[in-house]
Amino acid sequence: MPSDELEWLPEPHRDALRSMYSGEPQRGSDGELHAIDSTTRISIPDGKAIYSLCTTQAVTSILEVGLGYGFSTVFLLAALDRTGHGTHTAIDPFQETDWKGMGVTRARRLASCSTALTSDAFQWIEDRSDRALVDLERAGRTYGMIFIDGYHRFDDVLVDFCLSARICHTGGFIVLHDKWMDSVKAVTSFIRHNRKDFVEVESPCDDLVVFRRRAQDRRDWRHFIDFPLR
Repeated sequence: MPSDELEWLPEPHRDALRSMYSGEPQRGSDGELHAIDSTTRISIPDGKAIYSLCTTQAVTSILEVGLGYGFSTVFLLAALDRTGHGTHTAIDPFQETDWKGMGVTRARRLASCSTALTSDAFQWIEDRSDRALVDLERAGRTYGMIFIDGYHRFDDVLVDFCLSARICHTGGFIVLHDKWMDSVKAVTSFIRHNRKDFVEVESPCDDLVVFRRRAQDRRDWRHFIDFPLR
């Protein structure tokens, strides 16, 4: 990784990401260091894009579907730190089993050492996204930016979007990762043709699809517009 790729990011988030992108072992919830692989991560340009979206739009409530090692989480916490306040919630039922708690351990450490955020600015929900998103709606929670990067099967991405749309406030954003995947392309096409309450925003990265909620969903119960799968 070129040394200047993360120069724009403030500390301690820059050092955290440099260590992670370099492939260094990361500390898990058991206190031990664990190896990480090179495939489960967002790219630095993707991270910069979601950081910039949150900072330029002064987003203070962020929801993330999929935590993993916490690459995107570090960028998003850095954005809240730059804004000066806010909360970040991450949904991941496999954090302890598949990721050894590395993502949640890093996120909690960054939140606790921040001078701008409260120690409880980061919340982890250990449940499937379909259940967690419904619970968040029942609790009256809404978010300014929702980053969807969980299961990538078509039906999972579609369900994550539809449930997230109900808790994304007007003017807020939903961002889909892995735009290149056929499943995400199909969901993106569905949104473009059927969800006129959302408008697509130009993304600076080829791997991200960004939608802004511009109105309430007023579709008739019979509504359906056929859409191409890509």
